[in-house]
Amino acid sequence: MTSQNPTPVDLFVMVSCESGAIWGLYCDDGWVICDSAIYEETDVMPFWSSREAAAIHCVDEWSDFEPVAIPLETFIDQWLVDLADDGVLLGPDWGMDLSGEEVEAADIANKYLTISA
Repeated sequence: MTSQNPTPVDLFVMVSCESGAIWGLYCDDGWVICDSAIYEETDVMPFWSSREAAAIHCVDEWSDFEPVAIPLETFIDQWLVDLADDGVLLGPDWGMDLSGEEVEAADIANKYLTISA
């Protein structure tokens, strides 16, 4: 990863490495998951690098959800493997309008490997 002009995904990885956690939205029914805006019949699970960024999405149809931290080690060792196995993409640090990149779990895992090398 380059420190000059990092991509939004690079920033997500760097910030989460510094904080040691990833944030998702959870309620009694489970985790937030969305339909892909790019690929048919593909799910995307949004994650954020900070609690604050996740919390702003807890409105309207997601008002029952709350930000929940996932320890970075658990995210890398378990979540990314499970998401890859299930064919679910990640939406890292999506904006308020739920726009942003849709990334394969293996691509995110490789970025974590690169930053820790």
